[in-house]
Amino acid sequence: MPENEALSKRLKKIRKDTHENQMDFAGNCGVSVETLSLIECEKADPKLSTIQKIAAYTNLTVSQLLDTENN
Repeated sequence: MPENEALSKRLKKIRKDTHENQMDFAGNCGVSVETLSLIECEKADPKLSTIQKIAAYTNLTVSQLLDTENN
């Protein structure tokens, strides 16, 4: 699913830019480290509520996180 790839790439870039490891980023988003890891490895199809938590922490919209054209 192209949205999962876009989300994975975007999260890795955000974490790199903010110098956060997966544990810190996941905690700040309110998701488990395992969930974040699976999303970044494109092995999960995250729930909308999970994506909304990540969007809220990153000050992005769900649409921006899943945007396949501006990756």
